Amino acid sequence: MKKKINYLWIDDAPDRIQAAKNIERLLKIKVSFEDVKGKFLSDELSRILTGNQPTLILIDHKLNNVKRGIISHGSTAAEVIREKWPQCPIICVTGVPLEDVEQHQKNIYEDIYEINKLSEHYASIKSIADSYALLRKQRPQKIEDVIKIIEVPSADESRLASIIPDDLKSNLKDKSMFMMISKWVRNTLIMKPGFLYDTLWTATLIGVKEKSFHKVQNIFKQAKYVGIFADKSNQRWWATMTKEILYAKYPNSDSNLPWEIGRNLPLSKRDFSACHACGKDYPETVGYTDEAAKTLVPLHMRCSVSHPRFEKSLYFDDIRMMKAPA
Repeated sequence: MKKKINYLWIDDAPDRIQAAKNIERLLKIKVSFEDVKGKFLSDELSRILTGNQPTLILIDHKLNNVKRGIISHGSTAAEVIREKWPQCPIICVTGVPLEDVEQHQKNIYEDIYEINKLSEHYASIKSIADSYALLRKQRPQKIEDVIKIIEVPSADESRLASIIPDDLKSNLKDKSMFMMISKWVRNTLIMKPGFLYDTLWTATLIGVKEKSFHKVQNIFKQAKYVGIFADKSNQRWWATMTKEILYAKYPNSDSNLPWEIGRNLPLSKRDFSACHACGKDYPETVGYTDEAAKTLVPLHMRCSVSHPRFEKSLYFDDIRMMKAPA
Protein backbone atom coordinates (compact mmCIF):
# COMPACT_ATOMS: atom_id res chain seq x y z
CA MET A 1 0.00 0.00 0.00
CA LYS A 2 1.30 3.45 -0.94
CA LYS A 3 2.39 5.44 2.09
CA LYS A 4 0.25 8.51 2.81
CA ILE A 5 1.92 11.82 1.98
CA ASN A 6 1.59 14.30 4.82
CA TYR A 7 3.34 17.59 5.53
CA LEU A 8 3.50 19.00 9.05
CA TRP A 9 3.60 22.78 9.64
CA ILE A 10 4.70 23.97 13.11
CA ASP A 11 4.03 27.66 13.77
CA ASP A 12 3.01 30.18 16.43
CA ALA A 13 1.12 32.40 13.96
CA PRO A 14 -2.35 30.83 13.54
CA ASP A 15 -3.14 33.03 10.54
CA ARG A 16 -0.57 31.08 8.52
CA ILE A 17 -2.97 28.16 8.39
CA GLN A 18 -4.25 29.68 5.16
CA ALA A 19 -0.78 29.32 3.62
CA ALA A 20 -0.82 25.68 4.71
CA LYS A 21 -4.21 25.23 3.06
CA ASN A 22 -2.85 26.78 -0.14
CA ILE A 23 -0.07 24.18 -0.26
CA GLU A 24 -2.58 21.46 0.47
CA ARG A 25 -4.84 22.61 -2.36
CA LEU A 26 -2.21 23.29 -5.00
CA LEU A 27 0.04 20.29 -4.35
CA LYS A 28 -2.86 17.98 -3.42
CA ILE A 29 -1.01 16.94 -0.27
CA LYS A 30 -2.37 16.76 3.27
CA VAL A 31 -0.85 19.52 5.45
CA SER A 32 -1.36 19.27 9.22
CA PHE A 33 -0.99 22.63 10.99
CA GLU A 34 0.29 22.60 14.57
CA ASP A 35 -0.45 25.91 16.33
CA VAL A 36 2.06 26.23 19.21
CA LYS A 37 1.22 29.82 20.15
CA GLY A 38 1.40 30.35 23.92
CA LYS A 39 2.58 26.79 24.54
CA PHE A 40 5.85 25.25 25.71
CA LEU A 41 7.55 24.15 22.50
CA SER A 42 9.39 21.30 24.24
CA ASP A 43 6.06 19.83 25.39
CA GLU A 44 4.55 20.20 21.92
CA LEU A 45 7.54 18.56 20.26
CA SER A 46 7.43 15.65 22.70
CA ARG A 47 3.80 15.08 21.75
CA ILE A 48 4.42 15.48 18.00
CA LEU A 49 7.42 13.13 18.04
CA THR A 50 5.37 10.32 19.57
CA GLY A 51 3.24 10.28 16.42
CA ASN A 52 3.97 9.13 12.88
CA GLN A 53 6.82 10.73 10.96
CA PRO A 54 5.48 13.12 8.30
CA THR A 55 6.84 13.31 4.76
CA LEU A 56 8.15 16.85 5.33
CA ILE A 57 8.10 19.50 8.08
CA LEU A 58 7.73 23.25 7.71
CA ILE A 59 8.58 25.30 10.78
CA ASP A 60 8.72 28.97 11.70
CA HIS A 61 12.20 30.27 12.52
CA LYS A 62 11.49 32.86 15.21
CA LEU A 63 8.63 31.30 17.20
CA ASN A 64 8.34 34.49 19.26
CA ASN A 65 4.92 33.61 20.65
CA VAL A 66 5.74 30.38 22.49
CA LYS A 67 6.40 30.06 26.20
CA ARG A 68 10.12 30.24 26.85
CA GLY A 69 11.73 26.96 27.82
CA ILE A 70 14.72 24.88 26.81
CA ILE A 71 13.48 25.05 23.20
CA SER A 72 12.28 28.40 21.92
CA HIS A 73 13.45 28.78 18.31
CA GLY A 74 12.77 26.97 15.07
CA SER A 75 16.42 26.09 14.55
CA THR A 76 16.66 24.47 18.01
CA ALA A 77 13.40 22.64 17.43
CA ALA A 78 14.71 21.41 14.07
CA GLU A 79 17.76 19.88 15.78
CA VAL A 80 15.51 18.07 18.26
CA ILE A 81 13.24 16.79 15.49
CA ARG A 82 16.19 15.59 13.41
CA GLU A 83 17.50 13.53 16.33
CA LYS A 84 14.25 11.53 16.28
CA TRP A 85 13.48 11.76 12.56
CA PRO A 86 16.82 12.13 10.72
CA GLN A 87 15.25 11.09 7.42
CA CYS A 88 12.58 13.82 7.46
CA PRO A 89 13.37 17.09 5.62
CA ILE A 90 12.77 20.28 7.61
CA ILE A 91 12.10 23.55 5.78
CA CYS A 92 12.14 26.87 7.59
CA VAL A 93 9.42 29.46 6.92
CA THR A 94 10.20 32.93 8.19
CA GLY A 95 8.84 36.46 8.19
CA VAL A 96 12.28 38.02 8.54
CA PRO A 97 14.65 38.76 5.64
CA LEU A 98 16.89 35.80 4.88
CA GLU A 99 20.03 37.90 5.39
CA ASP A 100 19.00 38.35 9.05
CA VAL A 101 19.16 34.60 9.70
CA GLU A 102 22.61 33.46 10.82
CA GLN A 103 24.39 31.07 8.48
CA HIS A 104 24.83 28.31 11.08
CA GLN A 105 21.06 28.42 11.66
CA LYS A 106 20.35 28.22 7.92
CA ASN A 107 22.53 25.11 7.75
CA ILE A 108 20.25 23.33 10.22
CA TYR A 109 17.32 23.49 7.81
CA GLU A 110 16.93 21.78 4.46
CA ASP A 111 16.09 25.19 3.06
CA ILE A 112 14.64 28.49 4.26
CA TYR A 113 11.93 30.57 2.56
CA GLU A 114 10.32 33.91 3.35
CA ILE A 115 6.61 33.51 4.09
CA ASN A 116 5.57 36.26 1.66
CA LYS A 117 7.38 34.45 -1.17
CA LEU A 118 6.43 30.91 -0.22
CA SER A 119 4.23 30.35 -3.27
CA GLU A 120 7.33 30.75 -5.46
CA HIS A 121 8.82 27.65 -3.82
CA TYR A 122 5.98 25.11 -3.96
CA ALA A 123 7.76 23.07 -6.65
CA SER A 124 10.98 23.09 -4.61
CA ILE A 125 9.16 21.96 -1.47
CA LYS A 126 7.57 19.08 -3.36
CA SER A 127 10.91 18.17 -4.93
CA ILE A 128 12.57 17.97 -1.52
CA ALA A 129 9.76 15.89 -0.03
CA ASP A 130 9.63 13.50 -3.00
CA SER A 131 13.42 13.11 -3.10
CA TYR A 132 13.67 12.27 0.60
CA ALA A 133 10.89 9.71 0.09
CA LEU A 134 12.92 8.17 -2.74
CA LEU A 135 16.04 8.11 -0.55
CA ARG A 136 14.09 6.29 2.16
CA LYS A 137 12.84 3.78 -0.41
CA GLN A 138 16.20 3.31 -2.17
CA ARG A 139 18.67 4.09 0.62
CA PRO A 140 22.16 4.30 -0.95
CA GLN A 141 24.57 1.71 0.44
CA LYS A 142 27.57 2.67 -1.69
CA ILE A 143 28.65 5.55 -3.90
CA GLU A 144 27.41 3.76 -7.02
CA ASP A 145 23.91 3.92 -5.54
CA VAL A 146 24.24 7.69 -5.20
CA ILE A 147 25.30 7.95 -8.85
CA LYS A 148 22.31 5.82 -9.85
CA ILE A 149 19.76 7.86 -7.93
CA ILE A 150 21.16 11.07 -9.44
CA GLU A 151 20.65 9.40 -12.86
CA VAL A 152 24.04 10.44 -14.16
CA PRO A 153 24.74 9.90 -17.90
CA SER A 154 27.40 7.24 -18.48
CA ALA A 155 29.75 9.83 -20.01
CA ASP A 156 29.78 11.76 -16.71
CA GLU A 157 29.82 8.93 -14.19
CA SER A 158 33.54 8.66 -13.46
CA ARG A 159 34.11 12.42 -13.31
CA LEU A 160 31.16 13.01 -11.04
CA ALA A 161 32.07 10.11 -8.76
CA SER A 162 35.54 11.60 -8.33
CA ILE A 163 34.23 14.92 -6.96
CA ILE A 164 31.60 13.65 -4.54
CA PRO A 165 32.84 14.89 -1.15
CA ASP A 166 34.85 12.41 0.91
CA ASP A 167 32.72 13.05 4.01
CA LEU A 168 29.67 11.93 2.05
CA LYS A 169 31.44 8.88 0.62
CA SER A 170 32.56 7.77 4.07
CA ASN A 171 29.28 8.46 5.88
CA LEU A 172 26.66 6.67 3.84
CA LYS A 173 25.59 4.81 6.97
CA ASP A 174 25.36 8.00 9.03
CA LYS A 175 21.90 9.19 10.10
CA SER A 176 22.62 12.60 8.53
CA MET A 177 23.41 11.03 5.15
CA PHE A 178 20.15 12.15 3.50
CA MET A 179 20.77 15.78 4.34
CA MET A 180 24.39 15.52 3.19
CA ILE A 181 23.26 14.18 -0.18
CA SER A 182 20.59 16.87 -0.44
CA LYS A 183 22.95 19.75 0.35
CA TRP A 184 25.57 18.56 -2.14
CA VAL A 185 23.16 17.77 -4.98
CA ARG A 186 21.07 20.92 -4.55
CA ASN A 187 23.78 23.44 -3.67
CA THR A 188 26.71 22.14 -5.73
CA LEU A 189 25.73 19.76 -8.52
CA ILE A 190 22.55 21.60 -9.51
CA MET A 191 23.55 25.17 -8.72
CA LYS A 192 27.12 25.27 -10.04
CA PRO A 193 27.36 25.15 -13.85
CA GLY A 194 29.46 22.28 -15.10
CA PHE A 195 27.71 18.95 -15.22
CA LEU A 196 24.29 20.60 -15.25
CA TYR A 197 23.26 23.83 -16.97
CA ASP A 198 20.28 26.09 -16.36
CA THR A 199 18.27 27.52 -19.26
CA LEU A 200 20.65 30.41 -19.99
CA TRP A 201 23.77 28.22 -19.93
CA THR A 202 22.11 25.51 -22.04
CA ALA A 203 20.79 28.01 -24.57
CA THR A 204 24.20 29.68 -24.85
CA LEU A 205 25.89 26.28 -25.25
CA ILE A 206 23.83 25.60 -28.39
CA GLY A 207 24.08 29.19 -29.64
CA VAL A 208 20.50 30.23 -28.85
CA LYS A 209 19.05 33.16 -26.91
CA GLU A 210 17.58 32.20 -23.55
CA LYS A 211 14.15 33.55 -24.49
CA SER A 212 14.16 31.40 -27.65
CA PHE A 213 15.28 28.14 -26.04
CA HIS A 214 11.69 26.99 -25.49
CA LYS A 215 11.30 26.72 -29.28
CA VAL A 216 13.83 23.88 -29.45
CA GLN A 217 13.70 22.63 -25.87
CA ASN A 218 11.83 19.49 -26.84
CA ILE A 219 14.76 18.39 -29.02
CA PHE A 220 16.89 18.17 -25.88
CA LYS A 221 14.29 16.60 -23.57
CA GLN A 222 16.47 13.50 -23.05
CA ALA A 223 19.15 15.76 -21.56
CA LYS A 224 16.83 17.26 -18.95
CA TYR A 225 17.83 16.48 -15.38
CA VAL A 226 15.23 14.22 -13.77
CA GLY A 227 17.33 12.74 -10.96
CA ILE A 228 16.96 13.29 -7.25
CA PHE A 229 16.02 16.86 -6.22
CA ALA A 230 15.09 17.79 -9.80
CA ASP A 231 12.96 20.93 -9.50
CA LYS A 232 10.38 21.94 -12.11
CA SER A 233 10.76 25.60 -11.11
CA ASN A 234 14.54 25.48 -11.59
CA GLN A 235 15.19 23.10 -14.48
CA ARG A 236 18.59 21.83 -15.52
CA TRP A 237 20.07 19.96 -18.49
CA TRP A 238 23.12 17.68 -18.64
CA ALA A 239 25.74 19.61 -20.63
CA THR A 240 27.42 16.54 -22.14
CA MET A 241 24.12 14.98 -23.17
CA THR A 242 22.93 18.25 -24.70
CA LYS A 243 26.03 18.32 -26.89
CA GLU A 244 25.66 14.64 -27.78
CA ILE A 245 22.08 15.24 -28.96
CA LEU A 246 23.17 18.22 -31.04
CA TYR A 247 26.11 16.34 -32.63
CA ALA A 248 23.86 13.37 -33.44
CA LYS A 249 21.25 15.62 -35.03
CA TYR A 250 23.78 17.40 -37.26
CA PRO A 251 26.61 14.86 -37.85
CA ASN A 252 27.79 16.54 -41.07
CA SER A 253 28.25 20.02 -39.64
CA ASP A 254 31.39 21.87 -40.72
CA SER A 255 32.08 22.83 -37.09
CA ASN A 256 32.54 20.82 -33.91
CA LEU A 257 31.61 23.77 -31.67
CA PRO A 258 28.07 23.40 -30.27
CA TRP A 259 27.29 27.14 -30.39
CA GLU A 260 28.10 27.06 -34.11
CA ILE A 261 26.36 23.75 -34.84
CA GLY A 262 23.27 25.16 -33.13
CA ARG A 263 22.81 27.56 -36.05
CA ASN A 264 21.35 24.55 -37.90
CA LEU A 265 18.42 24.38 -35.50
CA PRO A 266 14.99 25.30 -36.94
CA LEU A 267 15.10 28.91 -35.75
CA SER A 268 15.33 32.37 -37.29
CA LYS A 269 18.43 34.54 -37.14
CA ARG A 270 16.99 36.67 -34.34
CA ASP A 271 16.81 33.57 -32.11
CA PHE A 272 20.57 33.04 -32.07
CA SER A 273 22.68 34.40 -29.24
CA ALA A 274 25.12 37.29 -29.33
CA CYS A 275 27.78 38.44 -26.88
CA HIS A 276 26.44 40.98 -24.41
CA ALA A 277 29.77 42.83 -24.42
CA CYS A 278 30.59 43.19 -28.14
CA GLY A 279 27.33 42.23 -29.82
CA LYS A 280 28.97 39.65 -32.11
CA ASP A 281 27.86 36.07 -32.72
CA TYR A 282 28.90 32.84 -31.01
CA PRO A 283 29.35 33.65 -27.29
CA GLU A 284 30.84 30.54 -25.69
CA THR A 285 30.11 31.16 -22.03
CA VAL A 286 28.00 33.00 -19.49
CA GLY A 287 29.14 35.64 -17.01
CA TYR A 288 28.22 38.65 -14.91
CA THR A 289 28.21 42.18 -16.27
CA ASP A 290 30.54 43.34 -13.48
CA GLU A 291 31.89 42.26 -10.10
CA ALA A 292 28.84 43.45 -8.15
CA ALA A 293 26.17 42.38 -10.64
CA LYS A 294 23.71 39.55 -10.08
CA THR A 295 22.64 39.31 -13.71
CA LEU A 296 24.19 36.70 -16.01
CA VAL A 297 24.57 37.27 -19.74
CA PRO A 298 26.12 35.44 -22.75
CA LEU A 299 29.76 36.41 -23.31
CA HIS A 300 32.73 35.54 -25.45
CA MET A 301 35.69 34.19 -23.55
CA ARG A 302 37.75 37.01 -25.05
CA CYS A 303 35.27 39.58 -23.72
CA SER A 304 35.37 38.20 -20.18
CA VAL A 305 37.69 37.42 -17.30
CA SER A 306 37.49 35.10 -14.31
CA HIS A 307 35.27 36.51 -11.59
CA PRO A 308 37.45 37.22 -8.53
CA ARG A 309 34.76 36.22 -6.02
CA PHE A 310 34.33 32.66 -7.31
CA GLU A 311 36.82 29.86 -6.77
CA LYS A 312 37.53 27.47 -9.61
CA SER A 313 36.34 23.91 -9.05
CA LEU A 314 37.38 20.74 -10.83
CA TYR A 315 34.95 19.82 -13.63
CA PHE A 316 32.81 22.90 -13.04
CA ASP A 317 32.77 25.94 -15.31
CA ASP A 318 34.81 29.01 -14.55
CA ILE A 319 32.53 31.81 -13.35
CA ARG A 320 33.32 34.89 -15.40
CA MET A 321 32.44 38.56 -15.80
CA MET A 322 32.75 41.17 -18.52
CA LYS A 323 36.13 42.77 -19.03
CA ALA A 324 36.36 46.34 -17.85
CA PRO A 325 36.55 48.87 -20.70
CA ALA A 326 40.13 49.51 -21.82
